[in-house]
Amino acid sequence: MTEHDVAAGATYQSAERALALLTSFDETRHEIGVTEIAESLGVHKSTASRLAAALERAGFLSRAGQRYRLGVELIRLGTLALRGFDVVAAMQPAMEKLSRQTSETVNLAVPDGADILNVAELPSTYILSCSGGWTGRRTKPHAVANGKVLLAYGAIPLPRQLDRYTEHTITTQAGLRDELAAVRRDGYATAVAELEDGLVAVAAPVFDGTGACVAALSVSGPAYRMPPERLAELGKLCAES
Repeated sequence: MTEHDVAAGATYQSAERALALLTSFDETRHEIGVTEIAESLGVHKSTASRLAAALERAGFLSRAGQRYRLGVELIRLGTLALRGFDVVAAMQPAMEKLSRQTSETVNLAVPDGADILNVAELPSTYILSCSGGWTGRRTKPHAVANGKVLLAYGAIPLPRQLDRYTEHTITTQAGLRDELAAVRRDGYATAVAELEDGLVAVAAPVFDGTGACVAALSVSGPAYRMPPERLAELGKLCAES
């Protein structure tokens, strides 16, 4: 092995570690310390400290006392990525129309590996709403309406593990298969208190020019404003949009 190969391998390893560190943040983990970084990456604390410092200098991390948070450079890059994401721009008029029709929170979600990623949101016009800053948030597909849509139309693989979030969450493979068959039959999906108690959503697929499902468009709101008898109407509005 040449000196060049060794250097290239070290650079590749450093890049992998940096990416692993950045992707270790999620909705429940907003800050991380050097010890946690070292344990997560399987490296010495000095290596973890140097890596975090390098990412901080580049703006990808920011220091919060002795811990680190995601930095503003990621906001800039994320904004650029969304601007270049054609499906978001293409669906904006439909989302605005659906928002006017329902006054509820409207979301657009796309496949993200085995999960779904919310890429755009229009908040509800009601004071009491279900808008919680969903953009950029990943969710498990079996417990949400837009996830069921992406599962039903083959945009993401069927999950092996079905975590329970409420007493209404689907947690069996047979139950999920029946639910997805209903989505394909009706053209829209529903999720009634399956992710959070009191939260109701309906969603429909977004197809590209080849007929492949590339996204899901959803409307969500509190159960008292979206009762069972209204879900078919809202599902059809999503599908028409």
